[in-house]
Amino acid sequence: MYQLTPVLKTLWRSKIGPALVIVQLALTIAITSNALFFIQHRLDNIFRPTGFADEQVGKVWVKSDGEVNLQQAFARDIARLMTIPGVQAVAPVIGVPFSNAGYSTGIYTGHADEKDTRRAQTAVMETNHQAIDAFGFTLREGRSFQADEINYVRRVESAKAIITESIARDMFEGESAVGKTIYVGGQIPLLVVGVVEDFLGYMAGSEFAHNSMLISGMENVGSFTYVVRAKGVSVAEILPQVVQVLRDLDPERIVNDEKTMSSMMDEHYANDYAMVVLLIVVVILLIMVNVLGIVGITTFWVNQRRRHIGIRRALGATRAAIVRFFLLENAVLVVIATMLGAALAFTVSLELAARHAFALLPWFYVPIAGSAVLLVTLLAAFVPALRGALIAPRAAIMGN
Repeated sequence: MYQLTPVLKTLWRSKIGPALVIVQLALTIAITSNALFFIQHRLDNIFRPTGFADEQVGKVWVKSDGEVNLQQAFARDIARLMTIPGVQAVAPVIGVPFSNAGYSTGIYTGHADEKDTRRAQTAVMETNHQAIDAFGFTLREGRSFQADEINYVRRVESAKAIITESIARDMFEGESAVGKTIYVGGQIPLLVVGVVEDFLGYMAGSEFAHNSMLISGMENVGSFTYVVRAKGVSVAEILPQVVQVLRDLDPERIVNDEKTMSSMMDEHYANDYAMVVLLIVVVILLIMVNVLGIVGITTFWVNQRRRHIGIRRALGATRAAIVRFFLLENAVLVVIATMLGAALAFTVSLELAARHAFALLPWFYVPIAGSAVLLVTLLAAFVPALRGALIAPRAAIMGN
């Protein structure tokens, strides 16, 4: 790096231009660092495992007027739906994942007023003994519900519960949750009969996204959802048949809003996808602005130093040495900008964490952004630097 000293002296003699470039690069590094972090966070959110067979699952919403004997209606509907080719399993559900329609509650290891009682917030799914097969949940411990355990009068009282691993781990700290009693609202007891692998519930965007509880009861609230799992065919192909069968069985009820789970996930993550695209566009625009800036200032420096370049070439400097000089000059600007950009990036991250509870920016995003900016800068500076190196020494000295 024998050229570093003359590069620093050259930059020091013309402070304003390099200073403006450093500020521009620092802002780019700060914004790009945080943008890359947000993009990665959104992508992790979008592509996290759902915990069930989402590509095979669809749903149909059903609404009935007046009193309906749910037990008889479910038995009739499910028996007929299972005759449709490609239908593997069907279950009635209230609180479908990714639907944003359901409810959550607090559950406790004891009564709320007892000492050392642990608490967890959980999404609730009211369903029957066919839910595990219909969703493709993975049973980690215990068993599924039994048909005679389903309560069609009250949804909580005397019901059994199946909880996710996250709840079992947080509430029972390594002990088996099966056979334990949990208390809804700190008052109503439920016996845990099974533990399933974590899955994303109806509030997949919440901080307790993996906390879900299945209860063996469905209160007649006028509407519910049939979850249908397909095998050997696309679930989108059989949903129209499911709708038609349900309408034929009871023309008086409303049957609509049929959707595949994949389409529901796309709707749920629409804002995340939009944010990713927006941030990518912002980063690309910043890079383009920097490319134009670097090309412009490097071209200006080359034209300003034509005589100096000619003298160096006449004294034996190679074209590669001239190119290296200008590339090193831009690399120095990027290094300084990276240090300034790091301070700015972490300041912004701290402010976002304080005001909006965002996670703090991991340190490694700054060198990643700095390296990307360095690469783009060197590529942008190479063409004007090469043009300067190709200037004939005599022409440069004579000012032609």
